[in-house]
Amino acid sequence: MVVKSATKKKLMDLGIEETFAHALADDRKWDDVKVMTANDIAQICETDSEQAGNIHATIVSATVKGREGDADASGPITKVRLSKRRTRTKTVADMESYDYDRKMRSLEDALADDPVYQSLRDAAEDAGSTRFTNRILAELTKACHARGKKKLTKPEAKKIIAESIEALGRASIDPYEAAGIITAQSIGEPGTQMTMRTFHYAGVATVNVTQGLPRIIEIVDARKVPQTPTMTIRMKEGQKNDGSAARKLAAAIEVTTTVNIAKLETDVAQRRLVLQLNKANLKQKNMTAAEVKDKLERATRLLVQADKENNPSTLTLIPGVHSEDDLAELAENPPSYTMLLQLEEKIRDMRLKGIPGIERANPQLDDKTGEYYLSTIGSNLQRISELESIDRSRTYTNNIIEIYDYLGIEAARQAIVNELQLTLDGARLEVDVRHLLMVADVMTSEGEVRAIGRHGVSGTKHSILARAAFEVTVNHLLKAGIIGEKDYLTGVAENIIVGQPISLGTGSVALYYIPEE
Repeated sequence: MVVKSATKKKLMDLGIEETFAHALADDRKWDDVKVMTANDIAQICETDSEQAGNIHATIVSATVKGREGDADASGPITKVRLSKRRTRTKTVADMESYDYDRKMRSLEDALADDPVYQSLRDAAEDAGSTRFTNRILAELTKACHARGKKKLTKPEAKKIIAESIEALGRASIDPYEAAGIITAQSIGEPGTQMTMRTFHYAGVATVNVTQGLPRIIEIVDARKVPQTPTMTIRMKEGQKNDGSAARKLAAAIEVTTTVNIAKLETDVAQRRLVLQLNKANLKQKNMTAAEVKDKLERATRLLVQADKENNPSTLTLIPGVHSEDDLAELAENPPSYTMLLQLEEKIRDMRLKGIPGIERANPQLDDKTGEYYLSTIGSNLQRISELESIDRSRTYTNNIIEIYDYLGIEAARQAIVNELQLTLDGARLEVDVRHLLMVADVMTSEGEVRAIGRHGVSGTKHSILARAAFEVTVNHLLKAGIIGEKDYLTGVAENIIVGQPISLGTGSVALYYIPEE
């Protein structure tokens, strides 16, 4: 059961009991629920007709109120003919607001009784340094515990703090240091050691993730869809140790098309399409023949004939036949061969179940924690986040643009750092994380994820010569000449081109010798 959390919340806001709201929200959007009859509600909720009637009345009244509100706000109602294509309403799930002060306080509270933390904090206060945040002290405490230290003497804590102050001084960059050049060299040099390869997930059949140099190029190019999009979906507390729940969720979110559960036969003589249902595949996908019949009818708006009323094994569709009445006219006005081929093409790749983009979902067991999670081929963060049974705070995708669209620019920035770090670690290359942070900052500084290329960071530099040095040299110089653009030579590349010192490092200071008269 895949419960739409937004639909369930809306039903509960109307005063419907959680049990009934849970049942009605199973793989249904609000648009699907509001058109249900009282009989449909009674069957789904497994309740009596009176209770179902009350629920139906509540849903109808809410729908009518919404229409009246729209009419009052916009004046007279204008009838508009809608197209047959169904549009999906974008759902925005409520996210917990981030409180930095509370986060830091919670970090301090968690370690308040730790003797190592207390010793380090007191030593930092005695040293008079203001650079030691709760995060740094927490990391130092963790490092001490990793070395088997349960408590520290005053001289030991003092020595650790003194060495930490020295390390912080060394880690700080000097004023006017050419940080961008150093970052480019620090990533570019190990990048030449990287191999053009893909990494195979251990134990996950056919899941290949782009790694090495191709993945680095994907990230800095800010591609909308990576070559191999994947997701790691974590289960909620209470369900994460349940293997059957993970398998049910995998079957529910994995895209199931008609060819996955049936064999298609095109009867050209009779001008009809016959589906031979595979009962084993239906069971694996947690679907029923009646459900397939219902979804085909709703998607094609055609009459779907079954060989048996209960648990059919063969379904038949005829182009242009929408009801029983149309069958009588079939002999006089048979469908064309083109209509049959069009119907076959439409049915073959029709999505009957699952979330768009999730081609495959594999339940996995984490040996360390004993919890189940899903690894997917394909990604759809927004739709996955609407499911009630998943832990949104621990669900992750390697599609950075999806993260930006759903969670914002700060999350995208962190994702860029994570993905760069993961790729470099996979190639056993060490690059200081501050260089990766600089790349992420440059890509996200304008409030959107920009590529480091001609259409992104490099293409929007203020310097004409810096733009021309990257790509399409003649075009940049010609355009700048036509509009009379000026280059004030404030950056690195443009000063190197004209052969003068850059305004960084020793070149940042102008010295003049004035001889005595």
